[in-house]
Amino acid sequence: MSRTRGSVTIDDVARHVGVAKGTVSRVLNNYTDISEPTRNRILKAVKELGYQPSANARNLKRGRQDTLGIVIPVGHGSGADPFLSEFIDGIARALDELGLDLLVTTAHSPSHMIETLQRLIARRKVDGFIVTRTEVDDPRIACLREHNFPFVAHGRTRDPSDFAWFDIDNVAAFAEGVRHIYSLGHERIGFIGAKLDLNFALQRRDGYRQGLEDLGVTHDPDLECLRDLSGKGGFEAAEALLSLPRPPTALLCATDALAIGAVQFCRKFGLKVGSDVTVIGYDGLPVGEYLDPPLTTFSQSAQEAGGRVARKLIDVLDGKDPKSLQALVKAVLIRRSSDGAPSMTPDSLSKLIRDRLNNQPHSGTKGE
Repeated sequence: MSRTRGSVTIDDVARHVGVAKGTVSRVLNNYTDISEPTRNRILKAVKELGYQPSANARNLKRGRQDTLGIVIPVGHGSGADPFLSEFIDGIARALDELGLDLLVTTAHSPSHMIETLQRLIARRKVDGFIVTRTEVDDPRIACLREHNFPFVAHGRTRDPSDFAWFDIDNVAAFAEGVRHIYSLGHERIGFIGAKLDLNFALQRRDGYRQGLEDLGVTHDPDLECLRDLSGKGGFEAAEALLSLPRPPTALLCATDALAIGAVQFCRKFGLKVGSDVTVIGYDGLPVGEYLDPPLTTFSQSAQEAGGRVARKLIDVLDGKDPKSLQALVKAVLIRRSSDGAPSMTPDSLSKLIRDRLNNQPHSGTKGE
């Protein structure tokens, strides 16, 4: 077809694929009642022919901006959390396939977050929002409900019954993590988590406690340490836990970023991760595979999660009942080399760490 880019019409796409014009239109407008093979053929033809629908005309017709929004809270160490980068990349990739845009901005305080959401809503800058790092009682979701503005949450809240969300079964994952570590021979298991206003952090802490209860192991509050979601936070938490008179021989971490910091502490003081100390993370970030040693972790693809959340928001915008767009999936344990049977008792580990700390001019803290 000897048309220049931009002159291809929706009729040309329909003829090329051999379907009705209305079928092409429904695919381009993200209706979900078209079979996947037909949808793929149409999207392939759109790309090959260079069809570009008139954004202005489409937006006037539908009252949309063809832009989704996400406001990232800068806090809890989230600015240094690699999971969010992977998650946003997954959103952007999914939207790019659909010819939609993503507006990303940040908020530096809870009040600034609400002000930012209200400003973007008032100016109709986006069609809907993706809410991530959900809190137990989330003021962002309360704000969006009040304005009756479309949104999807990555994660749940105390009461997630009436909105669309995608989440991982954090409680089950961390209970499984404790059981796995115990099966390796560890009896003192430390937990490195995040501040408990974050719903996933509360669930993962609860899962840790549930795992101990399932095994009949007495819970020791000294073995829990909460820090910011960063490598620095993980480093500090590992230092605090492993400096206890009877330290844990294994560390179960709420995120890979925290686990990476814990590994850095162990390496700084000559502890062999996977034998002297077991470290397990959660997120399945690609960087974990290239650590020394490679990180054992619970995998949840951040990119896949971003794509799934983005597509759920499109469904909400297309009129689907948000309560029908709730999904809870299972994390998968990926074993690498950072976990193993303990090579020493808590008492002998304590003596080793004390000796190493005493030989350091200043232990300090570090992390990414």
